[in-house]
Amino acid sequence: SHKPTDSHFDENLHDMPKFPEELKLHIENLKSELRTKKLPLDKVRLMGEIGAHLRSLMQLDAAEQTLLEALELINTHSLGKKLEIQQKIRLAHVYQWQKRFEISTKLFSATTLECRNNPELNYYLAFSLQHEGKNLFDQNRLSEALIKFEEALNIRLQQNAPNDEVVSTELAISVTKERMINWPL
Repeated sequence: SHKPTDSHFDENLHDMPKFPEELKLHIENLKSELRTKKLPLDKVRLMGEIGAHLRSLMQLDAAEQTLLEALELINTHSLGKKLEIQQKIRLAHVYQWQKRFEISTKLFSATTLECRNNPELNYYLAFSLQHEGKNLFDQNRLSEALIKFEEALNIRLQQNAPNDEVVSTELAISVTKERMINWPL
């Protein structure tokens, strides 16, 4: 059995949908659900999910737009740091895929710092580090990326994170090490 949201990582550590057509349908369903929602909180949750899926389908402008709207709702309605950091990580991920590295790198640094300094955001630190690492990896800053991945792995092991999260970080580490050997800078 599979889900429309199932994905795999390509050789550049980008998550790619396994069933793009099903994912498109899933996004349409989420969008029609979004139209029925009144509460800003419900809207933001759906918009965050839609934004992340649009990115994985390479619909980057639509993803950026959706996540910026979500962040606007979060600020307008003071929906809290957790939701904000989650959408900021997703948005930085979009900028990364748009190759707008100046923006993505700044935003990831900011989210990681915020997660470090705010105990309430501790849960998101490993996610932020992992994505910050992938952002550096995409810029061929491999030794810097490796440092982020290794810290993310340590945190995930300490937190007894779900197995798929640990495995994805271990994959990132091994791909980065392999690339450092094969693509000396």
